[in-house]
Amino acid sequence: MAHSGSSQSYKACELCEADSVLMHCSSCHIKLCSDCVGKHLSSQNCKQHDVEGFKYRKNDVKLPVCRQHPSHSCSMYCDDCDEAVCSKCVAASDHKQHRLDDITRMYVARRLLLLQEASFLENTVIPQYDKMESILDTKMSKLSNDYSSVLNKLVSEEETLHEMIRSIFRQKKEETLAMREKDLKTLHEQKNGISCSKLTVESLVSKYKQVCGSNDVDKILRCPFEKDQYRRIPPVAEITPPNFSSIEVDEEFFKKFVKLTPSIQILKSRGQRLESTQSFGEKKEIAAEVELVASFKGVYEELQRVKCIEDYQAWLSGSAHGTLTRMDINGKVLETVHVTHGYAPKDMAVTTDGHLIYCDVGNLSIMAIKDGTSKVIAKSNKWMPTAVCVTSVAGHLLVCMISKDQRFGRVVRYVGSKAKHKIQFDDKEQDLFKKPTSVADNINENICVIDSNTQSLVVLSKAGLFRFKYNGSQKTHLHTFYPSGLATDNLGQIIVGDRMNTCLDVIDKDGQFIRSIAGSILNIPSAISIDDDENLWVGEFHTGIVKIIRYLQPSENNGSCQDK
Repeated sequence: MAHSGSSQSYKACELCEADSVLMHCSSCHIKLCSDCVGKHLSSQNCKQHDVEGFKYRKNDVKLPVCRQHPSHSCSMYCDDCDEAVCSKCVAASDHKQHRLDDITRMYVARRLLLLQEASFLENTVIPQYDKMESILDTKMSKLSNDYSSVLNKLVSEEETLHEMIRSIFRQKKEETLAMREKDLKTLHEQKNGISCSKLTVESLVSKYKQVCGSNDVDKILRCPFEKDQYRRIPPVAEITPPNFSSIEVDEEFFKKFVKLTPSIQILKSRGQRLESTQSFGEKKEIAAEVELVASFKGVYEELQRVKCIEDYQAWLSGSAHGTLTRMDINGKVLETVHVTHGYAPKDMAVTTDGHLIYCDVGNLSIMAIKDGTSKVIAKSNKWMPTAVCVTSVAGHLLVCMISKDQRFGRVVRYVGSKAKHKIQFDDKEQDLFKKPTSVADNINENICVIDSNTQSLVVLSKAGLFRFKYNGSQKTHLHTFYPSGLATDNLGQIIVGDRMNTCLDVIDKDGQFIRSIAGSILNIPSAISIDDDENLWVGEFHTGIVKIIRYLQPSENNGSCQDK
């Protein structure tokens, strides 16, 4: 398709900058006069030149203007200088022996890359966001209803307590009225008796005065008289009214009547990574030679667990009873938390909202701590928690447990503080594991569990159905497989430590052994975690050293913009 413009709209040839443009090289995107065509065809800037009449040229892309030569468009890209260059730049000595690529080919490759990425984002990622929005809408609706239920219960309990208090006070008021009637009746009866006695005395006084008012000796002598008669006044009843004294109560007293446990937010520690089946962007694979990036000495002589958090930091637990320690990649102690008494925390997990979840064996509970405040998430009287992880998709808790008699093991999925799913038996009612000591979830939501009783890795589906068991690679290992330490990466690979063979085994999500790594730089690995840059943090049991290992590299199958 030809441009509608004429050649007269272009003033000069891009080579000589003198004569008018008549021709165009589509390969190099350069405008030429008739005299410069031959010179350009003999240049080595491109393997093949496609020269045609300028007004019949194909519709081409808009090339960037050269920063060094504003009147020229950039037709090449210098890989060494990482910049677009024009034909004059190429001829200059600054770019001699540099790798030059045709800018159009890079444009086409990058455009394809961007279109593929846009297609993947539009067709895969955005629907996942839509799905998560829908899930969150459902969760919000359910949470709102749950809160309404709690509020209704509070209102109902408030009314019940008020009615109870009103009933008690009604009873007390009725008792008070009854006592008042009884006491007033007693005083009334006493008053009536005194009134009767008073009338009798008044009558006797009148009689005595009448007799004494006459001169009749006989009447006075025959008038009855008793000494001290009616001189003893009857006692007056002393009645003390009932006394009401209120109990001095404070806010804490009323809180005893209403128990409201705080809500628990458990967020996923690592978001779901969506992978495309198309060959675009950088993909990674296990490096031929792993690299020891850094190492530092932890604070525990026997290091048991390592859990990475942001900013190249990690929580550590070990032989010291009752503590968890946060350290950075330089070995600096940033924080020490006293969490239990008499027992070392068996395992811990970290949520994105900053809660540190840990297994309290002494108290048979799962605890959460933040800013110095602890709360119980779950507690059992018969099961000891031995390992915990936060699922990457839903943010649930997966907790390994062993019965107090050491005979049974199980994995429990907690949603908030409620046990939603208990995994213990297979479809034949056989134990899936006896002593689960480590747990991790994979990107396909499989549940990976180390069973120290059988020295194996057991992998289950999200529903808890048995998928496969891994007992080590018999081909590459000299000693018995002794799993310790467990992690999963964004490729769906399962990394499990092997103490006896002092290495890390990498298997795919379906249980196929890929290879063993880091055997030459490790000494009895006991803990594994992966940071945000996909580096392995591996703790050594006896030395207490944490080693940071880069084990992935860009895949050789990654697409490139350059011609091979």
